[in-house]
Amino acid sequence: FAVMPNIDDIFADQGPAFAPVPDRLEIVAGKVVATMNKPSAAQKRFNTLMARIDAEQTQAAIMRHAVDTHGMLHRQAVHELTQRSQQLVKSMLLLLDARIQAPGKPQGLTANQKQQAIRMVLGLCDQLADAPDDEVQAVYQRYAETDDEEDEAEQARLKAQELMESYLGEDFAQGQEFDSPEAVLRAAMAFEQKKFQAQQEKRNAKRAARRAEKGPTARERAAQQKDLDAQNALRTVFRQLASALHPDREPDEALRKQKTALMSEVNAAYERKDLNALLRIQLQAEMADASKAAQLSEARLKAMCDLLAEQLRALEADNLHLCRALHFEFGYLPSPRFDEAAFLAVLQAERSSLQDDLAHMQKELEQVQDDKMLKTWLKDQARLSKQRASYDPDFAMDLDDLLHAMMRRR
Repeated sequence: FAVMPNIDDIFADQGPAFAPVPDRLEIVAGKVVATMNKPSAAQKRFNTLMARIDAEQTQAAIMRHAVDTHGMLHRQAVHELTQRSQQLVKSMLLLLDARIQAPGKPQGLTANQKQQAIRMVLGLCDQLADAPDDEVQAVYQRYAETDDEEDEAEQARLKAQELMESYLGEDFAQGQEFDSPEAVLRAAMAFEQKKFQAQQEKRNAKRAARRAEKGPTARERAAQQKDLDAQNALRTVFRQLASALHPDREPDEALRKQKTALMSEVNAAYERKDLNALLRIQLQAEMADASKAAQLSEARLKAMCDLLAEQLRALEADNLHLCRALHFEFGYLPSPRFDEAAFLAVLQAERSSLQDDLAHMQKELEQVQDDKMLKTWLKDQARLSKQRASYDPDFAMDLDDLLHAMMRRR
């Protein structure tokens, strides 16, 4: 197809210094804009909207390309690093299990050291819970009954459920059985959200019923007419394109194939209400005749601007959602304009961090092969656990505090 002309400024000033040239087509909805000394406010808005839609579409294409290329390679690399990490975790788990089960000897583990090693083993089993393994499961079953934390977890679960029942009523559980305090809290949040939505729907239904009795307001009628005008403008562009590009009316085989392809694009753009794409297809099809310039009415132009504004809002919302997805999956902070170099730096930083963790795990695994180093390592792990409980609010948070925090965020 022919290269699309530059239409960044369809309604640019004209005059003796701006005499039209053959390759400059100033087209809107199948019509060439007449010579003007100054563009109107609607024409300026039209140009601005077209430019912003172009920018948002370009931004979306760049982000999706980055995810499809760099993101795919990054996922594969992280998967491989994670697999290696799980292998090291399992090796450490099996080594600790063997040392715990080893016959007592003068240089063996003390009772306290064995208890600390058992806690470490159970923690490592939790890390491998998402990847079931017969050996890991066997080790877990060997120590699960000796873990006092299970009783503590059950007490915490019962406390959470009792608290939720007193706050929300006994029916909040909806017949569910919970295996952790977190599961109780999630169910409570879901119950509250469902109740809130039901109340909101009830209020909306009452509001809609009152509106139905009164009829639409002047503002609502104006909005409905504005939407109708925009849809009519879109339909007009579509019909003009459909009439000009209908392949059955084209005797030339090559042109018929070209028009068939363009008509397919037209139908797709019309289905998604993409006025911007329809206008550009017009330029691509070179349908305008600069010798038959005709001014587009202001009313029709304003309707088209409304439709373009709606399309721009949808594109901005899609791009915002995509930015949030990039932040959620890759840790890339949203910014006004996507920076591929910054995105790559974030991905590299994550992989480097995982590689550093692997190197640290490998070093620890080598160190604990020695009895003396193993005892030192167990002592260090017990100290780190106490420090975390002392300084990490989330780690030591009481159930009531956790409930209060979650309810505050609701």
